[in-house]
Amino acid sequence: MDIKIRQGVATDVAHTTPLILNAAESLLTAIFGHNTNKTAEGYLAHAWQQGGGQYGFKNHWVAVNKSDDSHVIGVVTAWHSKLGAAFDRATLDSITSYFTLDEAMTVLMRNQTVAVNLTPPTNTELMIGHLSVAKAGMGKGVGSALVDHMQARAQKLKKRKLVLDVEITNIDAIRFYQKNNFTEESINKGFIRFSKPV
Repeated sequence: MDIKIRQGVATDVAHTTPLILNAAESLLTAIFGHNTNKTAEGYLAHAWQQGGGQYGFKNHWVAVNKSDDSHVIGVVTAWHSKLGAAFDRATLDSITSYFTLDEAMTVLMRNQTVAVNLTPPTNTELMIGHLSVAKAGMGKGVGSALVDHMQARAQKLKKRKLVLDVEITNIDAIRFYQKNNFTEESINKGFIRFSKPV
Protein backbone atom coordinates (compact mmCIF):
# COMPACT_ATOMS: atom_id res chain seq x y z
CA MET A 1 0.00 0.00 0.00
CA ASP A 2 1.33 3.40 -0.99
CA ILE A 3 0.79 5.55 2.13
CA LYS A 4 0.87 9.32 2.48
CA ILE A 5 0.81 11.14 5.85
CA ARG A 6 -0.77 14.58 5.93
CA GLN A 7 -2.15 17.07 8.44
CA GLY A 8 -5.75 16.36 9.44
CA VAL A 9 -8.54 18.57 8.08
CA ALA A 10 -12.08 19.19 9.36
CA THR A 11 -13.65 17.09 6.60
CA ASP A 12 -11.78 13.96 7.79
CA VAL A 13 -14.21 13.78 10.73
CA ALA A 14 -16.27 10.78 9.55
CA HIS A 15 -13.12 8.64 9.33
CA THR A 16 -11.12 9.98 12.26
CA THR A 17 -13.79 10.02 14.97
CA PRO A 18 -14.22 6.21 15.13
CA LEU A 19 -10.44 5.76 14.88
CA ILE A 20 -9.70 8.07 17.81
CA LEU A 21 -12.44 6.39 19.85
CA ASN A 22 -10.95 3.00 18.98
CA ALA A 23 -7.49 4.10 20.22
CA ALA A 24 -8.73 4.17 23.85
CA GLU A 25 -12.40 3.24 23.72
CA SER A 26 -13.03 2.32 27.34
CA LEU A 27 -11.13 5.35 28.61
CA LEU A 28 -12.71 7.90 26.25
CA THR A 29 -16.19 6.45 26.73
CA ALA A 30 -15.78 6.66 30.50
CA ILE A 31 -14.63 10.30 30.32
CA PHE A 32 -16.81 11.76 27.56
CA GLY A 33 -19.56 9.27 26.95
CA HIS A 34 -21.25 8.78 30.28
CA ASN A 35 -20.50 5.12 29.43
CA THR A 36 -22.11 5.25 25.98
CA ASN A 37 -20.06 5.24 22.78
CA LYS A 38 -22.59 7.48 21.03
CA THR A 39 -22.00 10.44 23.36
CA ALA A 40 -18.21 10.01 23.24
CA GLU A 41 -18.28 9.77 19.45
CA GLY A 42 -20.47 12.89 19.23
CA TYR A 43 -18.06 14.86 21.39
CA LEU A 44 -14.98 13.65 19.49
CA ALA A 45 -16.57 14.65 16.16
CA HIS A 46 -17.40 18.09 17.58
CA ALA A 47 -13.90 18.55 19.03
CA TRP A 48 -12.24 17.39 15.77
CA GLN A 49 -14.11 20.01 13.76
CA GLN A 50 -13.30 22.77 16.28
CA GLY A 51 -9.71 22.37 15.15
CA GLY A 52 -7.67 23.17 18.25
CA GLY A 53 -6.94 21.34 21.47
CA GLN A 54 -6.32 17.72 22.29
CA TYR A 55 -8.91 16.27 19.88
CA GLY A 56 -8.90 18.89 17.09
CA PHE A 57 -7.79 18.25 13.52
CA LYS A 58 -4.98 20.83 13.74
CA ASN A 59 -3.13 18.56 16.20
CA HIS A 60 -3.57 15.31 14.26
CA TRP A 61 -1.95 13.67 11.27
CA VAL A 62 -3.71 11.13 9.10
CA ALA A 63 -2.56 8.29 6.87
CA VAL A 64 -4.24 8.02 3.48
CA ASN A 65 -3.70 5.88 0.43
CA LYS A 66 -1.82 8.08 -2.07
CA SER A 67 -4.46 7.27 -4.70
CA ASP A 68 -7.33 8.47 -2.44
CA ASP A 69 -6.40 11.46 -0.28
CA SER A 70 -9.91 11.73 1.20
CA HIS A 71 -10.13 8.23 2.72
CA VAL A 72 -8.32 8.17 6.08
CA ILE A 73 -6.89 4.79 7.13
CA GLY A 74 -4.93 5.88 10.21
CA VAL A 75 -4.56 8.75 12.68
CA VAL A 76 -2.07 9.96 15.30
CA THR A 77 -1.48 13.04 17.43
CA ALA A 78 1.48 14.41 19.35
CA TRP A 79 1.89 16.67 22.37
CA HIS A 80 4.94 18.55 23.57
CA SER A 81 5.78 20.87 26.44
CA LYS A 82 5.42 24.10 24.43
CA LEU A 83 1.76 23.70 23.44
CA GLY A 84 0.83 25.82 26.44
CA ALA A 85 -2.30 27.64 27.51
CA ALA A 86 -3.84 28.06 24.03
CA PHE A 87 -3.90 24.27 23.59
CA ASP A 88 -5.52 23.76 27.01
CA ARG A 89 -8.02 26.57 26.37
CA ALA A 90 -9.03 25.06 23.01
CA THR A 91 -9.58 21.66 24.66
CA LEU A 92 -11.70 23.27 27.38
CA ASP A 93 -13.66 25.27 24.80
CA SER A 94 -14.49 22.10 22.87
CA ILE A 95 -15.83 20.51 26.07
CA THR A 96 -17.86 23.49 27.26
CA SER A 97 -19.34 24.14 23.80
CA TYR A 98 -20.56 20.53 23.49
CA PHE A 99 -21.72 19.59 26.99
CA THR A 100 -24.03 21.42 29.38
CA LEU A 101 -22.26 23.16 32.26
CA ASP A 102 -22.99 20.31 34.70
CA GLU A 103 -21.91 17.68 32.17
CA ALA A 104 -18.75 19.64 31.38
CA MET A 105 -17.82 19.77 35.08
CA THR A 106 -18.34 16.00 35.33
CA VAL A 107 -16.23 15.42 32.20
CA LEU A 108 -13.43 17.62 33.57
CA MET A 109 -13.45 15.77 36.91
CA ARG A 110 -13.34 12.38 35.14
CA ASN A 111 -10.51 13.62 32.93
CA GLN A 112 -8.56 14.87 35.94
CA THR A 113 -8.93 11.46 37.63
CA VAL A 114 -7.20 9.87 34.64
CA ALA A 115 -4.67 12.69 34.11
CA VAL A 116 -3.17 12.38 37.61
CA ASN A 117 -1.88 8.92 36.60
CA LEU A 118 -0.22 10.18 33.41
CA THR A 119 3.02 12.12 33.21
CA PRO A 120 3.12 14.94 30.63
CA PRO A 121 6.07 15.06 28.22
CA THR A 122 9.24 16.78 29.38
CA ASN A 123 11.04 19.46 27.33
CA THR A 124 13.02 16.75 25.53
CA GLU A 125 10.06 14.46 24.71
CA LEU A 126 7.36 14.30 22.06
CA MET A 127 4.37 12.34 23.31
CA ILE A 128 2.22 10.51 20.76
CA GLY A 129 -1.36 9.39 21.21
CA HIS A 130 -4.64 8.44 19.54
CA LEU A 131 -2.70 6.13 17.20
CA SER A 132 -5.26 4.01 15.41
CA VAL A 133 -5.46 2.20 12.08
CA ALA A 134 -8.62 1.25 10.16
CA LYS A 135 -9.17 -2.44 9.40
CA ALA A 136 -8.41 -1.76 5.72
CA GLY A 137 -4.91 -0.57 6.69
CA MET A 138 -4.00 -3.23 9.26
CA GLY A 139 -0.90 -5.27 8.54
CA LYS A 140 0.11 -2.93 5.71
CA GLY A 141 2.60 -0.67 7.52
CA VAL A 142 0.18 2.18 8.24
CA GLY A 143 0.83 2.25 12.01
CA SER A 144 4.59 2.10 11.51
CA ALA A 145 4.42 4.90 8.92
CA LEU A 146 2.56 7.09 11.44
CA VAL A 147 5.21 6.35 14.11
CA ASP A 148 8.00 7.16 11.62
CA HIS A 149 6.28 10.46 10.78
CA MET A 150 6.11 11.35 14.48
CA GLN A 151 9.78 10.43 14.88
CA ALA A 152 10.67 12.83 12.05
CA ARG A 153 8.51 15.49 13.72
CA ALA A 154 10.34 14.90 17.01
CA GLN A 155 13.69 15.39 15.24
CA LYS A 156 12.43 18.62 13.67
CA LEU A 157 11.35 19.86 17.12
CA LYS A 158 14.78 18.82 18.51
CA LYS A 159 13.31 16.27 20.92
CA ARG A 160 15.40 13.37 22.19
CA LYS A 161 12.69 10.72 22.43
CA LEU A 162 9.15 9.70 21.64
CA VAL A 163 6.98 8.67 24.60
CA LEU A 164 3.46 7.30 24.95
CA ASP A 165 1.17 5.69 27.48
CA VAL A 166 -0.72 2.45 26.82
CA GLU A 167 -3.33 0.86 29.04
CA ILE A 168 -1.94 -2.38 30.49
CA THR A 169 -4.96 -4.24 29.12
CA ASN A 170 -4.27 -3.16 25.50
CA ILE A 171 -2.13 -6.15 24.51
CA ASP A 172 -2.30 -5.49 20.75
CA ALA A 173 -0.98 -1.93 21.21
CA ILE A 174 1.77 -3.13 23.57
CA ARG A 175 2.94 -5.68 20.99
CA PHE A 176 2.81 -3.07 18.21
CA TYR A 177 4.99 -0.60 20.10
CA GLN A 178 7.47 -3.31 21.12
CA LYS A 179 7.70 -4.36 17.46
CA ASN A 180 8.41 -0.71 16.58
CA ASN A 181 11.40 -0.55 18.99
CA PHE A 182 9.72 1.18 21.93
CA THR A 183 10.87 0.02 25.36
CA GLU A 184 8.97 -0.03 28.62
CA GLU A 185 10.00 2.85 30.84
CA SER A 186 7.57 2.58 33.77
CA ILE A 187 4.17 1.35 34.92
CA ASN A 188 1.77 3.73 36.66
CA LYS A 189 -1.83 2.98 37.74
CA GLY A 190 -2.83 0.82 34.80
CA PHE A 191 -0.65 2.48 32.14
CA ILE A 192 2.71 1.52 30.67
CA ARG A 193 4.98 4.38 29.59
CA PHE A 194 6.92 3.43 26.47
CA SER A 195 9.79 5.41 24.97
CA LYS A 196 11.97 5.35 21.89
CA PRO A 197 15.09 7.46 21.22
CA VAL A 198 14.85 9.89 18.32
